[in-house]
Amino acid sequence: MNYKKILEKPFRLMAIIGFVYLLSTVLLNMFTGFYAIQDLMPFSKTVFYAGTSVSMVLCVITFFFYRNHYFYYAALEILVLTNLYSGKIYTALFLSSILFILLLVENKFSSRIWVIAYLAVEIIKISLVIPYGAKKFFEYAGITLFSLCTIGCINLLFRHAYGKRDSSTISLNDYKFSERQKDCIKKIVVDNTTIKALAIDHNVSESAIKKDLSHIYTVLGITGKADLKALFMGCKFD
Repeated sequence: MNYKKILEKPFRLMAIIGFVYLLSTVLLNMFTGFYAIQDLMPFSKTVFYAGTSVSMVLCVITFFFYRNHYFYYAALEILVLTNLYSGKIYTALFLSSILFILLLVENKFSSRIWVIAYLAVEIIKISLVIPYGAKKFFEYAGITLFSLCTIGCINLLFRHAYGKRDSSTISLNDYKFSERQKDCIKKIVVDNTTIKALAIDHNVSESAIKKDLSHIYTVLGITGKADLKALFMGCKFD
């Protein structure tokens, strides 16, 4: 297995980790009962196993269709609702924070529909905490509000920092790259162009492009396309 290729596809990696975690949780709960489920709500255990199973299936789907992030979003949201229903308030808070970070990073809240849908689901989540008493309700609502505000502010700070970088221009002429190698860098960073597409554009074999990329990675001291995109993120090429 080519581990570097997996690392270049973060949602595929998250799907693997998520599936292993959920499978371990189910098995440990079945044989040891370590994952305490409160029976305050009817059919709590059934909801827990059903929700976890659906999330596992969504993780598998995410692995194969890693470009469609909605499957992973759905897996996280179902887990949050499942954990709230079964009394795992803090686990639900943690998962909610992860989902919020992913949505911010992918700029989903620029759409009004996404904002409305997100707020509607949040209202449903809060309603699920009501049966656990006023203390749990205010605790969950308060920590959720605090977490979302903090994560949102951190996101604004990062966007502001990258916004400053947008004005900077990088000259690839500073490196001893060929014209084809410089074009490969630009197209990978800006358009996430594949090796096959680059080979077609330059009328060369894929092995020639791979050799070019290997040289680029060596010169820049990086290991792959993900590092290349991170290195030049927010920068403009002359």
